[in-house]
Amino acid sequence: MHPLAIDETSSAIEVDPRNLYHPGDIEITPNARYRFAASGKWKDSWITCGPEGWWGWLLQKRNRLPGRRVFLLCGVVGKDEKRAFPIGSACEWSAPPEVAEWSDRQLYFFANDWPDKYGNNHPLGPEKGGPLRVVVTRLS
Repeated sequence: MHPLAIDETSSAIEVDPRNLYHPGDIEITPNARYRFAASGKWKDSWITCGPEGWWGWLLQKRNRLPGRRVFLLCGVVGKDEKRAFPIGSACEWSAPPEVAEWSDRQLYFFANDWPDKYGNNHPLGPEKGGPLRVVVTRLS
């Protein structure tokens, strides 16, 4: 795990939707701004989707990020759900200053799903539009 320098872009990180916390091998720097860009597909049970997830308003209440799309690509600093944020196919995000006080500053990724339903998630191969990959650039 290492911090990104300003203007540095990570290698493409292949996110496995079966993992509650997929390690990004990036240490988040307090007050830094990051850009995320994701592409590819993964599968939730029988539904194939990209990093924007799929709309299921009745199901969204039980997601790890309630009210957000099912299978939306999300990030989290450390393994603390209170620090989770939506990513989708692209976003910019600023790390809060409190990151300096956190013992675990590793960036993790996850598919926004019900906590007990990760067993029916599947990565996809290139022939089916997968895998889902994300790159991270530190902007400041």
